[in-house]
Amino acid sequence: MASGYVLISTKNSYEHEVAGKLSRIDEVIDVEPLIIEETAMADPFFEEYDLIVRIKAVDSKNLKKIVDDKIHSIYGIEKTKVASKSKL
Repeated sequence: MASGYVLISTKNSYEHEVAGKLSRIDEVIDVEPLIIEETAMADPFFEEYDLIVRIKAVDSKNLKKIVDDKIHSIYGIEKTKVASKSKL
């Protein structure tokens, strides 16, 4: 099994619509807004993203296919960043 987190940047005003569509994908475990606190420790890297999604897959190849075929096809998504790991 593989699991991954996908950071998602959306077009203006599309965050809720995109979150709803993501939650209907079978492999999506969780969809949360990405809220960045304005502190000295805040990382500007995360400011470009609106949502964080946790997904499950059979393996890393299938995880990439889910992101490419199911997530990237949702209108309103501008870009993604994926972090994943395989379970041994």
